[in-house]
Amino acid sequence: MATDRESDDTRTAPEWAVGTATVDITPDPADPHHLIGFSARDGTMDGVESTIHARAIALEDRTGRRLVVLSFELLFLFESQREFLERECVQRWDLEPESLFVVPSHTHYGPDYDVHREGLQEEYDRDEELVASYRESVDRTLLEVVGEALEDLEPASLSYNYAQCAIALNRRRPHEEGIGFDPRPDGPVDHDLPVLTAETDDGTTKAILFGYACHPTVGMSHNEVSGDWPGYAMDHLEESYPEATAVFVIGCAGDQKAYPQGTRELVKQHAQTAATAVERALVTESRPVRGPLKLTADEIALEIENPVDGNERENRDVTDGVGKTVTDHRPYPIQAVGFGTDLTILSLSGEVVADFSLQLKETLASPLWVAAYANNTGYLPTKRILAEGGYESWQSFENGLYAPTTEESILTKATALAERVGARRRDA
Repeated sequence: MATDRESDDTRTAPEWAVGTATVDITPDPADPHHLIGFSARDGTMDGVESTIHARAIALEDRTGRRLVVLSFELLFLFESQREFLERECVQRWDLEPESLFVVPSHTHYGPDYDVHREGLQEEYDRDEELVASYRESVDRTLLEVVGEALEDLEPASLSYNYAQCAIALNRRRPHEEGIGFDPRPDGPVDHDLPVLTAETDDGTTKAILFGYACHPTVGMSHNEVSGDWPGYAMDHLEESYPEATAVFVIGCAGDQKAYPQGTRELVKQHAQTAATAVERALVTESRPVRGPLKLTADEIALEIENPVDGNERENRDVTDGVGKTVTDHRPYPIQAVGFGTDLTILSLSGEVVADFSLQLKETLASPLWVAAYANNTGYLPTKRILAEGGYESWQSFENGLYAPTTEESILTKATALAERVGARRRDA
């Protein structure tokens, strides 16, 4: 039980302490790295178009509870990486696992650091030692940037702002042959652009956290290292706010791309549009974000289906009528962060399509921020996408497809976790 003095100290302490850090993770141009994200690439990297970074924002409420938002400009966060970061952060800084909010930017212009032997594109002459060396370097750097952000903590206030940005379109367009990889202007899209800022006591903007649901693939399959549009957008914001660290959090972008695309000029154009949207949000009336921090996480088992042939059907009780049966389960982690009752952030794993965020926002009252691509890899399709087919359905799992129960399972658990940290249903 806290003493009266401790209670008084808690009441008079600043609402927040905020620390930031940035570390370069650009590979050595002299090393023959392969870039990952496009199967159409040939050969090793040609150079560096723009540097890529790991960035962290550390938050501590007046009770001493901490959250670290860790963002890095690479394609994926692998399960083994998450486990490594959790283990090290507990040992070094006594950070509980729920205190780590880790999101890759999903740039398709970073080096191969895949933990899987086959990589994420067609087979090539893979230099295993080079891949492992870069991966180990990235892991060390992620810990370094976490530690520097925690050491940088100072009193600050948090504010939430909101705008919209229209660079993304749905990329699943129906054709006679099925679902094409083309812009669909009437498809589901999430144009929300949430912004969380931290200001120090003297009014200096110290941190800008912003989110948007759109693939960083505007430059198409060139062979130079780049953060694509999110990387340039972060650079723009840090030029406009010289004392700030800008951190991008990708949303439910599994079926979202920026259009038009295909040139370096368009990459910078979309980046400027996104940065301007952040600045537009910052001139609107902001909402103060207070504590305390509420953190929770859980894991569900998503069902994996495989086709059943004629002989198997005779020996199995297959009742779904489409010749498939559940053959496996895949763990799927979800996190929720509550800032008192002022803001809720949901962190979904994997390449989640826009339908997930749209449905969660219909269920839960704002302000709700839905992030994705954390803690796992692979596409997470809705029941509709599984029925339609197309890239986001057959790419969903290497040894089968996610079952139609996937969408409901994720939405049900995500809603429950959001409510645990302070979110409210719209119909409450």
